[in-house]
Amino acid sequence: MKDSEMIDLLVLWAWELDANFVVRLEKACNARQVSTYFAGEHDIPKLPALLESGQVQARCAIDRVWDWGGEWERHVPAMKAHVPCMLNDYDEVRLIWNKPHIHFQVIAHGLHAPHMLVLPSVQAEPNPNLMDLSRLGGPFSIKSAHSGGSGVLKPAITWQDVLEKRLEWPHDETLMQTWVEPRTLAFGQTEKRAWFRVFYACGSTFVCWQDDRTHRQTVVTPEEESQFGLDVLRGMVHQIANVCGLQLFSTEIALDQNGIWQVVDYVNDPCDYRLQSTAHEGVPDEVVTAVCERIAGWVKRQRMSS
Repeated sequence: MKDSEMIDLLVLWAWELDANFVVRLEKACNARQVSTYFAGEHDIPKLPALLESGQVQARCAIDRVWDWGGEWERHVPAMKAHVPCMLNDYDEVRLIWNKPHIHFQVIAHGLHAPHMLVLPSVQAEPNPNLMDLSRLGGPFSIKSAHSGGSGVLKPAITWQDVLEKRLEWPHDETLMQTWVEPRTLAFGQTEKRAWFRVFYACGSTFVCWQDDRTHRQTVVTPEEESQFGLDVLRGMVHQIANVCGLQLFSTEIALDQNGIWQVVDYVNDPCDYRLQSTAHEGVPDEVVTAVCERIAGWVKRQRMSS
């Protein structure tokens, strides 16, 4: 990149497992004549000064390191001051990291989510009074209010389970939510659990089955989508996009035993874009490629409209 040249897309990354995503994103941008600058681990500390001086100028940016905190977010003020378009906006992402906040926002917009109880942090309330867990209607999940990827959760049933689990995040609130057991849907000779991860990228949706026990993902076929009426998921995810205001995220939605679509993991950002060809729990390769193509197309439209 030449000094002072305006680039279309600045990408900050440092996780080695993002490498395949970066390669696909660069390829998609090159195919659309979208100029890019990929700032890696050794470039990021220099960014504030380069942005302030105007040596680096960008219309849009994706920041895949700032959520690590500490030294990895020192550049955020400079990015906010000098890059007009973020995928995603820092302040909007901070809001969705607060699960109780987005939970009630989702419900207020007419979607269903598992019933939630919120317990103050250990720091705020070391010896909490017993809560009425019967309101959860049976087994429940336990997670922190600002948890990221929670892995494969196991159902809890007792107050003692809650007291022990909350010690893992003493400075954060603890959430208890009704356990969702998905329906089983049969397609030909194959049965699948009705648990889905949907990726949203700049107005497009990509629907995957995601086994809630293993996190293995497979792309929903057009035939499956038609047979089971899964197009409803696309509408729900567009609603969630309107709630959170993000251009890139994923969400988990399940069809419960009562036939109700439940938003079980509201908004995830940053997304894990590891390729399934290299990681068992990764995203199907074709979905990652399609996401990169949507990003490149969106950035090009921003340039054309500026």
